[in-house]
Amino acid sequence: MDRTALLALYERYLAACNAHRLDLVAELVSDEVGGSGADDGLGPYLRRIEVVLEAFPDYRWDLQQRVVEGDTVVARLVGRGTHAGTFDGIAPTGRRIATQELVIYRFAEGKIVSCWGDLFPVVRDALTTTGTVTT
Repeated sequence: MDRTALLALYERYLAACNAHRLDLVAELVSDEVGGSGADDGLGPYLRRIEVVLEAFPDYRWDLQQRVVEGDTVVARLVGRGTHAGTFDGIAPTGRRIATQELVIYRFAEGKIVSCWGDLFPVVRDALTTTGTVTT
């Protein structure tokens, strides 16, 4: 897959995440995806996104920077959302947070086959510190 096609695929993936369309996300992620969660596979991958969206129904990822090398896209994202549901044992606070996340995606055969990111720790940190509230 060439660079242009890889970036177009990633942009479709990010748009599906921001539309909260897990059905579309599932079309772009391998059934055997591995990465930053305790469990590999498409089901656990989608569940991790679902957990974020349940806790932050308005959550959105904004791409700040990307680097492409071969079959890999590295993305620096800023995520924003309002904490309206339980996240990682933290009861809803109503706070609006902003996070910076680094994610490394590897693609094969037109799908994400590996994804390593630090979303859960940065969201947890944003909820447990006082300096990350946004307006």
